[in-house]
Amino acid sequence: MTTEISETQVPEVHAAQEGPARRGAGGLVHPRWFGFYGVVGVVVLFSVLLPVTYPTMTNLTAVLGNEAVGLILAIAILIPVVAGYFDLSVASVLTLSMIVSIGCFQFFETPTPVACLAGVLIGSLFGLVNGFCVAWLEINAMVATLATGSIALGIALWWTNGSIFAENVPPGFRSLGDRVGPVPLPIVYAGVLCLLAWWILEKTPTGRYLYAMGDGPVAARLVGLPTTTLTVGSFVASGTVAGVAGVVEAAILGSGNPQVGAGFLLPAFAAVFLGAAIYTIGRYNVIGTVVAVLILAALVAGLQQLGLPFYIESLLKGGVLLVAVALTSGRFSR
Repeated sequence: MTTEISETQVPEVHAAQEGPARRGAGGLVHPRWFGFYGVVGVVVLFSVLLPVTYPTMTNLTAVLGNEAVGLILAIAILIPVVAGYFDLSVASVLTLSMIVSIGCFQFFETPTPVACLAGVLIGSLFGLVNGFCVAWLEINAMVATLATGSIALGIALWWTNGSIFAENVPPGFRSLGDRVGPVPLPIVYAGVLCLLAWWILEKTPTGRYLYAMGDGPVAARLVGLPTTTLTVGSFVASGTVAGVAGVVEAAILGSGNPQVGAGFLLPAFAAVFLGAAIYTIGRYNVIGTVVAVLILAALVAGLQQLGLPFYIESLLKGGVLLVAVALTSGRFSR
């Protein structure tokens, strides 16, 4: 028998669990603002070190354009993480979405809206499979999504035979990855998705229920939350957003490359975990994730312009992921 609860019950319990970091801003010296200061500090540092190339509009738009897909994928990871699940399939889903959208042009010469929709829907389909495996078959989320991610990548490699799809791509599709004036369109898409995710997670009962599940899935089920529906929904949303990321990346590149997606996974996870140490400390959130992406992007761009070796980016992002996890789930969070 399911216990009926009001929409205010879960938010009240959740707010009590969040503590002072959530309830009080604590002024401009409160730790919630340190991430924002970090962005400013990194920008100022590299602007002093690289006054000719770094503090320019060209560099700013290039950095934002390069990070747009990574930010979209970070939002795809964030949604199930809020509910207490890890989705390791998103990078492979991004790859398959790229291949599907470009494959629609190369083999079927479909209109641009159809190709875009196909890329997004393939992400939704894999999200539904992930949700079914986790919610109904009760498979561990990391195991299930690792398996489905491998399947998605396998399909992409089978269809392409390891090659790149790039034929019959219309200019209208390529223009989706261009700019309007100085503003890269991909960052506009990322901004819209971030706003939508923020509104859902922070301003709707669904978002509050997802946070309640992440805090305590057993307690959430006992008080009557539809945990099965929420679980499936979080994975479908994750897969859909990953599909959007794949379509955007395909528009940017004008091609479908089965080797592209893997490089997005670690930075996106690093941003989500680091974001939990920003703004609403100890709580996965959209604003913190966006700021974390900006910090990583500003750091990488500055280090690259200083001429540091190419492998520094991987070392930096791996190190940031370790530090972020330690700050949010280790002894430093207690």
